Amino acid sequence: MLTLVKGQRLNLSKQYPLTKKWRITVAWDLSTPLNRNLYDVDVSVFMLNDQRKIPLEEYFIFYNQRESPDKSLIMANPMPNNAEQQITIHLPYIKDDIHEILFVVTIHDAVEKNQSFQHFRSINMTIGDFDTNDTLFSFTENQFYDETAFELGQLYKKEGDWRFNPVGRGYNAGLQEFLDLYHVETDETPDSEPVQIAEPLKLTSFDLLKKKVDIVLEKKALQKGIARVGVVLDISGSMRRLYQNGTVQNVIERLLALATRFDDDGVLDVWIYDNEFTRMPSITENDFSNYIDREILSNPHVKKFGANNEPPVMRDVLQKYLVEEKSKLPTYLIFINDGGVKKASRKQDNVPKVLIESSTQPLFWQFVGIGNGNFDVLRKLDDLEGRFIDNANFFQIVDIENESDDDLYHKLLNEFPLWMKEARTKHVIN
Repeated sequence: MLTLVKGQRLNLSKQYPLTKKWRITVAWDLSTPLNRNLYDVDVSVFMLNDQRKIPLEEYFIFYNQRESPDKSLIMANPMPNNAEQQITIHLPYIKDDIHEILFVVTIHDAVEKNQSFQHFRSINMTIGDFDTNDTLFSFTENQFYDETAFELGQLYKKEGDWRFNPVGRGYNAGLQEFLDLYHVETDETPDSEPVQIAEPLKLTSFDLLKKKVDIVLEKKALQKGIARVGVVLDISGSMRRLYQNGTVQNVIERLLALATRFDDDGVLDVWIYDNEFTRMPSITENDFSNYIDREILSNPHVKKFGANNEPPVMRDVLQKYLVEEKSKLPTYLIFINDGGVKKASRKQDNVPKVLIESSTQPLFWQFVGIGNGNFDVLRKLDDLEGRFIDNANFFQIVDIENESDDDLYHKLLNEFPLWMKEARTKHVIN
């Protein structure tokens, strides 16, 4: 295997004429291995034209878009706790207007977390033949200062040949700065008619939420998990302030990010309830903006801000997932309540009764108590007897308005993997 140094360029078309499909592995190693989980490292790829711009946004390959539109470059899903990223490039599939492929490594939220590559021992790029599994050459960067980003390597086309340049250039920048640099902003048509200036390509706050979900799913080894995701929202009178000040809208967006990464179709199903319930329109990434005001607060036909009664809405959840849309897929149902759940009664339907009856079904109830209400009924769920499997969990967040995204996702997904394991063992799910 050939080991390259900076400036030692290779003509791949001449030196490896039989290799058309390449396997590229980018790996990193921290000086203190125990700190590995503290660093969120991203590998991104920019496929550029002869003006060093991405011709379409889809030619920016990153954690939220893992395949180029011409199918020539595919970024593998990361494996749990692996400090590496694998990429496959099929050179004959690359469109003629792509002249350069740039590999960039960044630290997510580096400034906020006071992190840099100074804490790393090395970043390594290994290139091999995908079909023969032979490793052909590699490049290692091991001189770091306080950089937060690296242009690690560059594939580029010159005189019809594909060549490789080991760049190893560090920057005090983040992924957004590279997006701003390589995104096309203006152009003119051949007949000199002006075209609309493209909006700058940005990682939206929703993109970043999905990234945070990916991190938690990786840590929980749930990246390949598929489930239907729904949420039941308390809309009793004590919740009025949280609906009106935007807190519930914020919660919905955070839960939708979870659904897009975890749900079978990227849809978040929604119910609201007080003493009555309403099955609301489902939410997608295309229509979540202003959902609470548009669909609930401004809708005079939606019952809201009365007393609370949980069993009827729970029964409708079962009706939807177990009768109307019966599926072998597991269902993950998030139930948000701010207290006052009625205690069990022999004469009336109640929360424990619903949980016991549904414990043989592929549905997991994650109850979230917000605020300082009375959660005595929900706290006792873990000790509820008579269930086939433990199908519910509860945790409390006193101040959900200030709960970090990372903490919320970790709490939401803490018990679900255990339920999945037990449900498979007892053949509730396949």
